[in-house]
Amino acid sequence: MISKPSVLCITMGLVLALSGASIGTAGAALAVEKAVIATGMEGLVPTGKGTTFPAAIGKLYCFSKVVGAEPPTRIKHVWYYKGRRMAEITLSIKHASHRTYSSKRIMPAWKGEWRVDILAENGTLLRILEFTVR
Repeated sequence: MISKPSVLCITMGLVLALSGASIGTAGAALAVEKAVIATGMEGLVPTGKGTTFPAAIGKLYCFSKVVGAEPPTRIKHVWYYKGRRMAEITLSIKHASHRTYSSKRIMPAWKGEWRVDILAENGTLLRILEFTVR
């Protein structure tokens, strides 16, 4: 005779299998685990992280740690200044968990509100990073 806990485990397993759900991280959806704007990169480690930067900064970096990827795939960093697209950088994702970054030159006159949209290859918005240049 099968015990009630065993029947419950078998039933839950069937429900998960039929629904397409997964246990653990296998089959997890593409996501951005960590993302920051920084003044520099040392290897794949962002330095000078922040949300406000001086106009004389010269260059900023957008760092992303992507998880749940099914390589090979790509993401995009789309840089916006006052709502206007300034750059679109496509980045290759080669591992299920992958760190990458893009950079953008910042002219001293480009003061104001900025953002970087991080998009999946299919255009799905994964994360928005907002920052200010003063």
